[in-house]
Order: sequence, then C-alpha cells, then structure tokens
Amino acid sequence: MMNKLKPGLWLRVFAVMGVVGGLGNIVGAEDWANDQWSGLSGRELDIATGIELAWGIKILAFAVLLLLATQFTKGAARARVGASLVVTFVVSEIATVVSLSSRGYGEDASFPLAALVAGVLAILALASCVAHWNEAPASE
Repeated sequence: MMNKLKPGLWLRVFAVMGVVGGLGNIVGAEDWANDQWSGLSGRELDIATGIELAWGIKILAFAVLLLLATQFTKGAARARVGASLVVTFVVSEIATVVSLSSRGYGEDASFPLAALVAGVLAILALASCVAHWNEAPASE
C-alpha cells in the first residue's frame, strides 16, 4: 500500500493547497483576523490583519518552495526534501498557533476545517515521502 503513495503527487497536492490557502489568507486577511480575534477594531484590527497577511505570505512561500523542490528532484532526493519541508511547515504552523493562542488567537473562531484538511494532506505527503525514502533517483 505504501509504495502506491506517490510522493510527487502528494507533495504537489499539499503544495497547491498551500498556494490556495496562502493566497486566501492574503486576500482575506481582515476576515481571518475578525474570525480569529473577536471584538477587534481600529488599530488592533489593523495589527491582526497584518499578522494574517504575513502568515499568508509565509504559507505561500513554503508552498512555492515545495512545488519547486518537487519539480526539480526525483526519487529518494524528492522524498527526503519533501519530508523535510512538510515537517518544517507543520512545526512552524504549530509554533505560530501556539504562540498566538496565548494572546487570544482562535478563542471564538469557527471550526478549523482548513487546518484539518491541511493536516490530512500533510500526513499523506509525509507518509508517501517516508515510504520512498530510499527510492532510486530515476523514479517518480
């Protein structure tokens, strides 16, 4: 079963989700800020919107880096680089949420469906990379 998980496919799916999510965060930064921090207005809302904008840029940058790395690597190199980038992305997202949650981030937020989908795709991408960790360079 694990060998049927193709790292190139799952890394691209995860990266495209990151591009869409990052762009969504950038375009809808104020809406995200209002959803995550209730009752903000004026300067507080501007600061929260700036945080969401920066977060969207970070997500987009990671997604583009993952797409490029997936495109220009093959076999074990793709699996290893992909696994490293997926783990780095997930750890950085968890660290960001944890550091902001102590300041009220997400207290009154809606259900984090995007985070759930990202988590499932991250697990699939990581599992496919681990399954192909020692794959020959010429294969997908």
